[in-house]
Amino acid sequence: MALVLVAILFVLTIVGFVRPYIGFLALLIVMELQPGELYPSLLPFHLERIIAGLVLVAFVMHGAKWRFPAPTRWFLAFYGAMIVSIPLAYWRTNSLVSCISFLEILVLCLLATALLTTENRIRSFVLISVLLFDWLGGSALYNYHHGIWQYRQHIERAIGITSSAGDPNTLALTVLSAIPLSIALLVRSNALWVRCIGIASIVFGVATIVDTGSRASAFGLVFLVLLLMARKPKSFIYLPFLIALSPVVWMMVPQQYKARYETVDNLKADESFQLRKLSWQGGVAMFESNPITGVGAGNYATANGEKYWPGTGHKIWLDAHSLYFKLLGELGLVGIFTFGGYLICLFRLNWRLRKEFLKENSSSFLKILPSMLSVILCQLLFAGYAAHDLYRIQWFTVGAMAASLSLLPAFSQNIAVEESAGQSTLHPPGTLSPTGATHEWSGSLLPVLRKQVPVDGPRG
Repeated sequence: MALVLVAILFVLTIVGFVRPYIGFLALLIVMELQPGELYPSLLPFHLERIIAGLVLVAFVMHGAKWRFPAPTRWFLAFYGAMIVSIPLAYWRTNSLVSCISFLEILVLCLLATALLTTENRIRSFVLISVLLFDWLGGSALYNYHHGIWQYRQHIERAIGITSSAGDPNTLALTVLSAIPLSIALLVRSNALWVRCIGIASIVFGVATIVDTGSRASAFGLVFLVLLLMARKPKSFIYLPFLIALSPVVWMMVPQQYKARYETVDNLKADESFQLRKLSWQGGVAMFESNPITGVGAGNYATANGEKYWPGTGHKIWLDAHSLYFKLLGELGLVGIFTFGGYLICLFRLNWRLRKEFLKENSSSFLKILPSMLSVILCQLLFAGYAAHDLYRIQWFTVGAMAASLSLLPAFSQNIAVEESAGQSTLHPPGTLSPTGATHEWSGSLLPVLRKQVPVDGPRG
């Protein structure tokens, strides 16, 4: 099987020399499937690095150009915050390794912004991403029902077979963040078979989340429903029906997961939650020790276990289990500024994209996709209270898709016209307009013109 997978990837990479976009998709597949983890014999080859290098060579050979819209620049600034954290890091070597590993995500997203140049390419990227998430969730679901699961917090929990969706919480959040993309596939402008994939993905995604026993993602599903209803306030008329249906859904949930979800009623007795609270205190201490750059990317658990765990007892090497304390402790103020700027930029851009595509009567896929990208960001922020997902790839692929949408001609040309029209009113006569043209007369001629052109006024 390993040889078959390598052969398929080899063919895609060779084709990628002729069409860099195909090579880019091969890179996406490798980064999500992690074949080196599935087949240890492939691990020494680092297929993702080989394919990334080949795609970059093909990219240059074909004269393709990098594109740096606002989300991409903020993304690079965030990566800069990771690099800046290295000199003052608690463990400099570990932060350096974290930054090098993150380069794979950086290259993937830069290639995505450069190569997703048409609506069809963006649609294909979304479809392949959904299928890859389906494979991660579907394989975990299959293994779970064949006796391969993890016993944690007194329940049987589905797990992923690679680090892309390894532990139950990571798997659940990965599948949850794919549901809005699946919804984007359901619109009428997509082919029927694409819409069928979207429906199947949602069904299997919900089943996978239940079998992981993840409380954060289970509540994230409820949050997702509310977000989708908020897009169209008229949808809230269905809220009483959903509330009435909820007891039926609850009856279908296996008893062990019901017991897990019910623990939120008594978090004081929940050992897992109490340890997380202590870990968050450690994150505050990390920020206080170095508020500018934190303890360095990837150092939270190590710094906790060796120095910052609160109290005088045994220290625990526990990661943040919170996006916000992870950002606070590892990257400090520099990370907060760049990551916050990145998110604000994306939310604003998606809002403008949605309005523009609606105004231009674009395809239903383009109309809905910006909203779904913002929904994913909201989901990740919501789940972030209990998940240290700061370096999760979904944050940045969402940014790459939004950046690519903003560079589509249907959007970028209209925005350029609007900005030019707005700027032209600020340019006095005789100065350069945004298009580089000058007016035929100068403002200095106004007094002369006033004298030469009589103005009829009231006669005394």
